[in-house]
Amino acid sequence: MPKFSDAEKEIIKQKLMQEGERLFTSYGIKKVTIDEIVQAAGIAKGSFYSFYSNKEHLYMDIAGNLQFKMWREMDAFLNENRSLPPRELCKQCFLWMFKELQRYPMLKQANSETADYLYRKLPPEVIEAHTKDDGHELIKLQEYGVQFKCGIEIATKTLQTLAISFLNLQQENAADQQTIMELILDGVLKEMISDEGD
Repeated sequence: MPKFSDAEKEIIKQKLMQEGERLFTSYGIKKVTIDEIVQAAGIAKGSFYSFYSNKEHLYMDIAGNLQFKMWREMDAFLNENRSLPPRELCKQCFLWMFKELQRYPMLKQANSETADYLYRKLPPEVIEAHTKDDGHELIKLQEYGVQFKCGIEIATKTLQTLAISFLNLQQENAADQQTIMELILDGVLKEMISDEGD
């Protein structure tokens, strides 16, 4: 196993994430090989395995990093819209995130096929860690008055399922996509979130 200094590890990891994102965005997770990733990053194949057990793990690391950037931007959105009733705030936040996906092509192109593939290829603990990260963001919504009628874990998994479903709507025209998303969100959020009028 290669020995790297902490500085070298950071440089290599950033290069893997940068080139991985570029390749996954261009070709999709199934078509990209580890050989292509290491060639683009300029490292030996053995070095790749010092960082990741497989390309799917790298993909999840990149996706998590991109989501983290979006969540930081979401903080500003929540602050600007904190006067909305809780259910409406959650709905507008979810719709805002889907508009923001335009800035993150790798996340935007994910769909149920991508999710199914990752669930098959990754160990359950990697998927569970991703779910926990999403759950932490939902907990943050509670600071803005959002109270979930169900547990955070169920709310997280429900909203993750919705997110993948909404990604599958990308073939629809923009007006239909927006209408469908709003109808689904209205129904789901009514069941999940307590509101002032309840």
